[in-house]
Amino acid sequence: MNDLLLVNEGKMYDAYEIDFDRHWKEVITDFFDEFLLLVEPHLFEKIDFFNKPQPIEQELYPLASKQKKGKNIADKIFLVTLKGRKKAQAAIHIEIQGDGQDVSERMLKTYYKIFDKDRKNIFSIVLVTHPLYRQLSKFHHQFYGTSILFRFQVHHLFDFSEIQLLKSNNPFALALLAGQYQAKTRTNPEERYTYKLKLTEIIKERYPFDESVIGIKLLKFVDNILYLPHELNEQYIQEVYQIFNKEGMDMAQAEKTKEIITFGELLERWKKEGKEEGIEEGKREGQFLERRKMAQKMANAGLDIETIISLTGFSDDEIKQILKEG
Repeated sequence: MNDLLLVNEGKMYDAYEIDFDRHWKEVITDFFDEFLLLVEPHLFEKIDFFNKPQPIEQELYPLASKQKKGKNIADKIFLVTLKGRKKAQAAIHIEIQGDGQDVSERMLKTYYKIFDKDRKNIFSIVLVTHPLYRQLSKFHHQFYGTSILFRFQVHHLFDFSEIQLLKSNNPFALALLAGQYQAKTRTNPEERYTYKLKLTEIIKERYPFDESVIGIKLLKFVDNILYLPHELNEQYIQEVYQIFNKEGMDMAQAEKTKEIITFGELLERWKKEGKEEGIEEGKREGQFLERRKMAQKMANAGLDIETIISLTGFSDDEIKQILKEG
């Protein structure tokens, strides 16, 4: 599988070196509300989302971070406000388990560090993305009558069926589906290509890129974890090229930048540039209207057309049209 490469951030990674952990945490951050609604609906109902959840893992960064090479992203920890008159707060700790290792003890350590810092209510979740491993939902240790038992919630990618995820209108369902497809096709890049193209079409249909950033964020995640070997990636590029053309995006931008970026990142850049162009167009329109008002005021004050032209920059025909329209 050494030919399974993903081009990302200007570097080429072997499939085994892709930081799936980081990509999962990024998509959970992008869709935190939707993630909770899908995997912990009872907890979701208790949270007051009018007070925006705040990521707080950086407060514990060296404590909650992993020490393994390539795993220096802190576990995701969000501070949320609970419903009720007292507006109590709670911390939600989310761990991604994708390498088959037992994270029970690490979950306990993170729990205690959060509790020791602020004595907060804490809800701990593990999302298992490894296709074969089943994570324990507790940590137990005892010694001559002294013991500790720590329990936490565990969810696995395959707790949800493919049909269930396809029918869901929750955008995070498509992220889970992408994870399932990646897990199913670790040794079958041709099948992964089919799944990737299928998801791209679904995302485009449900979340048009010109209407919201949901589709762009999902496509970035899909593009990162459903890696393809070079030839299949070129084929995928040709297919998606047609989608971008329909969305009004000039793919020549990618060639001009001479940068190697994923399709999701390219779309995100396009979206941002589109907003900036809109702002500039708005400014130009406002300036035009101001000049037009100025020309009308000058005409009402009795200035001749030549003077108005020299002061406003309008042409003779434009001034005549403005005066005609009043």
